[in-house]
Amino acid sequence: MKRLFAVFLSLCLLVTLAACRRTDEQLPDEPVGGAPDVEKPVFTADTLPRLDGSTATIPLSEALVQSLLGYTPEQAQDFVNHATTHFAYENLIAGDCDIIFVTPPSADEEELMAGSGEEFEVVPVVKDAFVFLTGADNPVQSLTVEQLRDIYTGKTTNWSALGGPDADITAYQREDNSGSQTLMYKLLVPKADIMAAPRELIIEDMGGLVDAVSDYQTGASALGYSVFYYASGMYTNSGSRLMAVNGVEPTAETIASGDYPLTDAYYAVFRKSQAADSPVRQLLAWILSDEGQKLMQAAGYVPLRVLE
Repeated sequence: MKRLFAVFLSLCLLVTLAACRRTDEQLPDEPVGGAPDVEKPVFTADTLPRLDGSTATIPLSEALVQSLLGYTPEQAQDFVNHATTHFAYENLIAGDCDIIFVTPPSADEEELMAGSGEEFEVVPVVKDAFVFLTGADNPVQSLTVEQLRDIYTGKTTNWSALGGPDADITAYQREDNSGSQTLMYKLLVPKADIMAAPRELIIEDMGGLVDAVSDYQTGASALGYSVFYYASGMYTNSGSRLMAVNGVEPTAETIASGDYPLTDAYYAVFRKSQAADSPVRQLLAWILSDEGQKLMQAAGYVPLRVLE
C-alpha cells in the first residue's frame, strides 16, 4: 500500500511540479492543474512538516495548522513562526525547516540554493500580485506598467508628467532579498536598471512601507509597492490606497482572472529529495487539492484555479 500511495502522489504532482521549477517566468494564463480529490493527511504537532515563510504567508500556515492539527486560531498563532522571506530560504537550506511559503527566490537565494549541494522544487500554491500604493489624497488613480517602469528607472520624477500635481515623486523601495523587491526585479524593472534610492527611501519591512506612503505630509506624492494579500488585508492604513495598473484595480477577481497585469504567486519551496510519500509531499498534494485550495481561499488568498 505504501508503494501504491507513493505512486499516486507522484502522479498527482507530476504536472504541477514539472511546470514550476522555472522561477523566472510568470504564471500561465490557464488555471494550474491539481489533484482535486487528495485525501486530507493526518498529522500531529510532531509529524507536521516544519513550516517557515514570508510575513504575508503567516495566515496561510496558520490556516494549515488549524485545519490539520485542529488548533484554535490562538494556538495556531503561537505555533507558527515565520522568519520572513530571506531568512526562511536560509533556514530551509540549513535544514532548520522542511517547507517554506514565499515569493520566488531572488538571485542571491538561487545562488545559496545552488551552492548548498541540494536541489529544490519551487511550486506555486496560491496566486498573488505585485501592487503599488500611494497616498489617499493623490489624484492619480492609475498608472501603466510603462509609467511605473519609467518611475523606477528614474525617467519620470514628477507627478505632473502623469496627470497629477507639480510635485516630485517620492518613490520608496524595499531591501534586496525582500519578497516585494524580488518581484520588482522579476516583474517590472531588473536589478541592473532600477534607479539608486537614498537610504531613507529604502524601507526594511512591509508595514513600514505602508506607513511611509500613508504619512499625511508626504503621502500624496509617495509611491511604494507590496504584495496584494498583505497590503489589502494584513496591514492597511486609511492614509494610503492601492493604485490601478493599466486601468485595472488589483482585486481577488482581477488577480484570479489575470486581468491585473502584475500577477505572480506564493510558492512552496522544499528539497527535491523529499520522498514521494514524505510528509512534505503529502502536505503539498493536499494544499493543491480542491479542499486545500478552498482552505486557502477561506484564508483570503486567491486560489490557483476556479473552484466549484
